[in-house]
Amino acid sequence: MSEHPKSGREKKKPVLIALLVLLALAFLVLVFFIAYYMGSAKNNTTAQESSSAPKTSASTSQNGSELPQGVNQITDEQGKKLIKSFYRSDPKDSRAIGDPNAPVTMVQFSDFSCPLCYQYESTVFKQLKPYIDNGTLRIEFNNLSIFAAQYRSDLAATGAIAASKQGKFWQFLEQATQLATKQGGGHINWDDQLVTQLAKSSGVSDLTQFNKDLKSADTRKIVEDESTHARSVGINGTPAFFINDYFISGSLPAETFIKTIEIAAKQGNNK
Repeated sequence: MSEHPKSGREKKKPVLIALLVLLALAFLVLVFFIAYYMGSAKNNTTAQESSSAPKTSASTSQNGSELPQGVNQITDEQGKKLIKSFYRSDPKDSRAIGDPNAPVTMVQFSDFSCPLCYQYESTVFKQLKPYIDNGTLRIEFNNLSIFAAQYRSDLAATGAIAASKQGKFWQFLEQATQLATKQGGGHINWDDQLVTQLAKSSGVSDLTQFNKDLKSADTRKIVEDESTHARSVGINGTPAFFINDYFISGSLPAETFIKTIEIAAKQGNNK
């Protein structure tokens, strides 16, 4: 009688071993598929990033000059071509300032409800004026409306383009910067009345034409196209800047911009 339980346990052992083997095999298969999936996802992400965003390097420029902290150089030829795709180089461009043949072109990406954009305008831009005046620097403004849903910044961008049609773009931007300073922030909440009010204070003389341009589908499309173009090369935040083959993200100190401009100018015209 005492032998029967022992015999039962012996019969159960092969079943238990087989079950453990199956569990081990299932675990190995699961680990394999997880590793395969993660590897594929990583490869896909890398491929997407390399196809849209220019390759950058930090530390030193091509001529050996030490780059300021926060500045990256675009090193691949495709990336350099992407930068040049933003150049308008039109002497009549009212949203650009400086000689179209300047050795240094700075492509600026800004949003009209971005606090850091206004920080750049109020602290850095004025210190770059000497380089604009002596023919070294040209700045071309581009819209990247990242706060359109929250603050209707795309409406202000449209208003700035409407103002530019009457030669008052930079005055409009200056008035917007002063408004942001008065509000103590920069997340300006825009509406038609405020945009028109700003246009008037900017010196736009024909407000009837301004409002027509403000409501124009063609004007809105410029804002949409510029924002889409910026995102297509991996720029998703403002302010951001291409200075020839160098990239700056954020409102860094004026010294950073000045040193980068001087390094780019020594390398010659990249057009």
